[in-house]
Amino acid sequence: MSSKPPTRRLLPLAAGCVLLAGLGVAGAWLGRRGEAPSPVRPAASSAPTDPRRTYAGPYRNVDPDVRYVGDAQCVGCHEDIAKSFALHPMALSLVPVADLLDRQRYSPDVNNPFTALGRRFQVERQGQEMRHRQADLDDSGKPIVELTQDVHWAIGSGAKGYSYLTEQDGFLLQTPISWYAQKQRWDLSPGFGPSILAGRVVPGSCLFCHANRVREDPDHPDRFEPPVFEGRGIGCERCHGPGELHVRAPADHTIVNPADLAPPLRDAVCEQCHLEGEARILRAGRGLFDYRPGLPMSDFWAVLVPARRNGADARAVTHVEQMVQSKCFQRPVGALQLGCITCHDPHVWVGPAEREAHYRSACLKCHDEAKGQRGCSEALARREQTSPRDSCIACHMPRYSNSDVAHAAATDHRILRRPADHPPGPTTDGDDARFVDFYQDRFPEGDPQAERTRGLGLLKMFGAGMLSPQRHGQQALASLESALGSDPRDFEVHESKAQLLSLLGQPSQALTESQAALAARPGDWRLLALAASAAEAEGQTDLAIDYGRRAVEINPFVPDSQVRLATLLIRTGQRDEAQTRCGKLLQLDPFNVPGRQALIDVLLRQGKIAEARSEFDVVRRLQPLDLPQRERWFLKKMKEQ
Repeated sequence: MSSKPPTRRLLPLAAGCVLLAGLGVAGAWLGRRGEAPSPVRPAASSAPTDPRRTYAGPYRNVDPDVRYVGDAQCVGCHEDIAKSFALHPMALSLVPVADLLDRQRYSPDVNNPFTALGRRFQVERQGQEMRHRQADLDDSGKPIVELTQDVHWAIGSGAKGYSYLTEQDGFLLQTPISWYAQKQRWDLSPGFGPSILAGRVVPGSCLFCHANRVREDPDHPDRFEPPVFEGRGIGCERCHGPGELHVRAPADHTIVNPADLAPPLRDAVCEQCHLEGEARILRAGRGLFDYRPGLPMSDFWAVLVPARRNGADARAVTHVEQMVQSKCFQRPVGALQLGCITCHDPHVWVGPAEREAHYRSACLKCHDEAKGQRGCSEALARREQTSPRDSCIACHMPRYSNSDVAHAAATDHRILRRPADHPPGPTTDGDDARFVDFYQDRFPEGDPQAERTRGLGLLKMFGAGMLSPQRHGQQALASLESALGSDPRDFEVHESKAQLLSLLGQPSQALTESQAALAARPGDWRLLALAASAAEAEGQTDLAIDYGRRAVEINPFVPDSQVRLATLLIRTGQRDEAQTRCGKLLQLDPFNVPGRQALIDVLLRQGKIAEARSEFDVVRRLQPLDLPQRERWFLKKMKEQ
């Protein structure tokens, strides 16, 4: 299967990644409101048994103590496969940008520079470096405000395009510029709006399907330890499991070969990345890279999908969901159960010239009339009128435009008899849909984590803007409370409950929850930001400032946190610190209008009228949508001088 392209979730890279998450004690606080919150401390005994340690099958490398060795160790014995796989989109899903410099174009005929959201964007090559520039221009075309970012990594195989990462102080930020290969043009990255054009913080979960493995900082969410990446693109061991035992003794064949697995375990290897659903949730006690090939995915992940699907889905990464709707999947031919590798050799990239013949041969495994199997109902002459080379996929798996990634197209994996009668369309309205775990049938006696999955999944959909917390919030809260009843020490559920309480407009409860959680995870900037917001809503300004300072010191790349802190500092007369904070914010995001307005407020309070006028002239030239309101604010402030 081809490498996962950048989508609104990445790129959400991060639209589905929740930025402000809190955590705390169980709902029992309601009966003890006057007492100090008890800290939440994760206990190893509360986590489910690790399936990697209880596994009793033939594949010894599923054990978590077996180490990864890297792709270079595989080449000596598997040179031909390694050379072939090196050309596959999966192997190319993450590359240093220096490797692309000679293969990309930067001229005006590929939409460089381009204008979006009232701003000019440009990609430049300077020697062995790439830089992304953006600027607001005056009427003469001169920059009013500009920002230049050094680009370090490219995400995506290039088959559909690239998005780009800049590495800063242990954080990875996605830039707002992407390359769209099918249209051969530069343009705005998916999911970017005016408030995040200086870059979007990318967590480890958004890199899971683009990088082989990442080194997360255990004490600071969304921050990474150097070197960030172990390997680059998807490597051999993501599909075969850790190679230490096999490299040490090549005659030891207990390393996983997915082709030898039963269909559900075989398909699970691909489902790591090619089953997206509406929300993916790690099961209790599991880590981001804990899954091992040869084990059921349902032991590690839950994936929420709409309970009723009509096949009308035009998002970019839905191939598994589409495939299981197909009659080919639902009706095996003898011992052959359709799966991803029935048609896709993960070691071989099939180029455009070979596509028709390659996939026709795959279809003939089950539809070869010469073997007495059921063939195509259309006469050959009629088929050749549509496709001179008698392509099966041209009729039954047509390409279509994605609804969530501009300038890209995907292939319909429903394998319909007459696709023209049922074209892919927009997804079901989330507010009217019911969601279930894709793996629910793997739990014949019922999934003990079903409520946990529902609660965490709904919260992720709130964060992605897919569902309304006002409409579904109480359902999510009930699910989280039920999950805590089963396991009061589930850290992730406490965290999600704290954020949900904030979304539901219950800051006092959210503050109590997040304070309890911070005793266990004091370096979690998301918890600190949530606690700061809740404390401010409760009128506890000094406490809000304390939490806010700690949040921005750990992660300075979230403008909302910076602006909130500066505003509180101004309110409490701490003008020098407020001015310093605004200056640091505007270095990172010079287009940030709320941050620039906070600086203007400080300057006016200091009597620096000329400097304040000059800064507000910049605000005018940036032309925010709410400029009339800001004009009235500035006029009022000037009259007070």
